[in-house]
Amino acid sequence: MRNRDFAQKRYYRVFRQDRGNSIFYVPLKEWSFQRKAAEHFKAMCEAETPIVFPREKITFTRTNRNVTPAYSPEDIEAEFDVNGKVYNVINNVCPDYSILLEKGFGGIRDEINIRMRSADRKEKDFLMCCLITIQAIEELAERYGREAERVGNRYVKELLQTVPMQPAQSFAQALQAVRFISSMFYLAGNYQLGFGRIDQYLISFYRDDIAEGKVTPQEAEELIGEFFISLNKDTDLYFGVQQGDNGQSMMLGGVKPDGTEGINELTYLFLKVSEKLRLIDPKINLRIDSNTPKDLLLLGCKLTKAGLGFPQYSNDEVVIPALVKVGYSLEDARNYTVAACWEFIIPGKGLDIVNQGAVSFPYAVGEVLKSPDLTDMDETRMEKIIRKNIDWQVKNILENRNQFLLPSPLVSLFFHGTVSACKDVTQCARYRNRGIHGAGSANAADALYLIRNMIRQGKQEELLRLKEAVDKNYEGFEAERDYLRNEFPKVGNGDEQVDEGLYDIFNWFADACEHYSDRRCRIRPGTGSAQFYIWLTNRTNDWIIEPVVGATIDGRRAGEALPSSLAPAQGVKINGLLSVLQSFSVIDYSRIMNGGPITVEFSPSALSTQEGLGKLADILRCFVKMGNQQLQLNVLDYRVLCDAMKHPERHSNLIVRVWGWSGYFCELAPEFQRQVVNRHRYEL
Repeated sequence: MRNRDFAQKRYYRVFRQDRGNSIFYVPLKEWSFQRKAAEHFKAMCEAETPIVFPREKITFTRTNRNVTPAYSPEDIEAEFDVNGKVYNVINNVCPDYSILLEKGFGGIRDEINIRMRSADRKEKDFLMCCLITIQAIEELAERYGREAERVGNRYVKELLQTVPMQPAQSFAQALQAVRFISSMFYLAGNYQLGFGRIDQYLISFYRDDIAEGKVTPQEAEELIGEFFISLNKDTDLYFGVQQGDNGQSMMLGGVKPDGTEGINELTYLFLKVSEKLRLIDPKINLRIDSNTPKDLLLLGCKLTKAGLGFPQYSNDEVVIPALVKVGYSLEDARNYTVAACWEFIIPGKGLDIVNQGAVSFPYAVGEVLKSPDLTDMDETRMEKIIRKNIDWQVKNILENRNQFLLPSPLVSLFFHGTVSACKDVTQCARYRNRGIHGAGSANAADALYLIRNMIRQGKQEELLRLKEAVDKNYEGFEAERDYLRNEFPKVGNGDEQVDEGLYDIFNWFADACEHYSDRRCRIRPGTGSAQFYIWLTNRTNDWIIEPVVGATIDGRRAGEALPSSLAPAQGVKINGLLSVLQSFSVIDYSRIMNGGPITVEFSPSALSTQEGLGKLADILRCFVKMGNQQLQLNVLDYRVLCDAMKHPERHSNLIVRVWGWSGYFCELAPEFQRQVVNRHRYEL
């Protein structure tokens, strides 16, 4: 626990320096773009000062505070067609760590040298960049080995004599290799690259060590703990919208690519260690289905009780068929993981841009109220207006945030087929689709029901009067606001008529995404909101091109946050958790496959007993049976959160689920803190 406290309290910061101005990196004019990336990565590795603690068993601690840019905007303009395009480093994808563990960088280097013999000039340049990258990692690993020897840590020294250059031969070596390389991605300027299905690619090392008597289950558990602690030593340096949004996610459980059961001993051990340590990283995801063992569900519920905001659950029975339907092979679909938050992606094969932007459903529905002939509105025209706006929003995102990813020799080494093709992953990844979030669905469906209901009853004049209240942000219309919030059914109560709007909105969204899809690139609609539950209500930065929604006819005032992903609108009356699951089960997830969880918060008393944990496990069964897609759970104590806002110094270790990730509550911006505080809290 001493190492845990060291990481959580961030004492490691004492080893940090800002070496950005002292890094020797002067790109030569004749270097290609990817050569600049490789040479810059080498310089960043050289800038690191190895830190090894005498008694740690898994090592790596960032010492250079800043990763300087590898290239300038002018470099990008000179290399790529930038007309109407936005370029970014590779992010929000998942490398396949099994490539490293099975071959080691030495084996990969041997393959590269063979390919060099028959490669053309352009191919040789890519392969050379890969060799420079490997050499930089090798030299840094050797320096870490020497430092381990200097401080008397023979255990770490021996690990680094094998990995990451040679194939891993033990469970400890595999963990060390994954930890070391996960940090390299950030030194290369990439970010939010997850760990994927870690219980699948590490299980053979674990079982071999157990069988040969190299480790006991308890010792393996301690190694996993060391691995987790090490992951928390530099999380504050990772790029994200808010502190903690770092992409250190891993997926547990689920079926194997051949369809057989993938749950194994490590599935349980990783959950157990996470519950014991209670750190924000790594973020745990758990794949479940109708056959998931009850004891595994209970272990997940116990982790939820710890208040970390994970595990996040994904329903294999819904996710896998949806991915196949949109064009992923069955084998790859069975092997899915998530990107930084919840977006489904294939390790080592998917270079999908999963966070292209977000459609504001409340804005689209609100366009109906702007019609000059509102008093003559009928359902057909209402639907046409909403469909047209959703289509426009999708087109706006695709055209004005037309994202492309920049080459990365390091990331390429962890994707299948790059070395054999002698091409960067940006040129040969198997899947290169795009994902768009669908935000504010509950508010939008509530508003759609109200508008549709009034049209059906011929109350267009009353609708016109309510429009005035919306236009004035309900100033002077408090009675009307209370009427709209309390006298109409809402999403989250299992009401068929209001949930009809939820079904329609997502189908219209799917229609728009299919309209702009082609065989090379599918536009994947999702149910997530990500940071857009704040950004769509207040334009907080210049990156936002989505329309900002004002007050809405469901009673929501301008500036008030939208719910996180799939959740009832904030402040409305809800029957209970089962009715929430029922409402969101109406969505056709076979068409909506970019991910985005039903978001649920419990009061601490709900899970205070074994009976409460058992009830939650039963609810997870219902979640699967109802055909929902994803579910994330959190435990929130309203009084503690309010006190933390007033006295943050008392609650530095308070962890909450923010959207697709967990972070320290007191490190969040005030607008995100308020959104968390105002969420629904359920009992069981």
